[in-house]
Amino acid sequence: MIKRLAAALLFALPLAGEPALADKVQETPLFQACMDHVDFGALKNSQWLACYKEELGRQDKALNAEYRALQGRIPPEAKEPLIKAQRAWIAAREAWCRLEQDLPNAPGGEVNYQACLLEQTLTQINKLKDVF
Repeated sequence: MIKRLAAALLFALPLAGEPALADKVQETPLFQACMDHVDFGALKNSQWLACYKEELGRQDKALNAEYRALQGRIPPEAKEPLIKAQRAWIAAREAWCRLEQDLPNAPGGEVNYQACLLEQTLTQINKLKDVF
């Protein structure tokens, strides 16, 4: 049971299903406003990067809060597997996003890396919310 829970937490929780769209955590209105104000005539990549970094900071706090909440919802014997699964997810997220940073896709580089981190973090928040 414990190994199954850890695997589910790490690999998209195939048995839990997707939360309803209205319940899914998404980018904040602050992020949308930041992206809406990017000046395409001047250093747009650095502006996008700033928007992604700010939003990632907000969502990282949400991820940590959801992780702590999940620790309170699961049985005591599942806590160590949860810790291992979350650590494995962090390593996998980092490796995947470094790959996206290195791929020749626009806008490229650090913007791709931060965008990937944000996308992966939002997905993980929703996974954690959907456990128990």
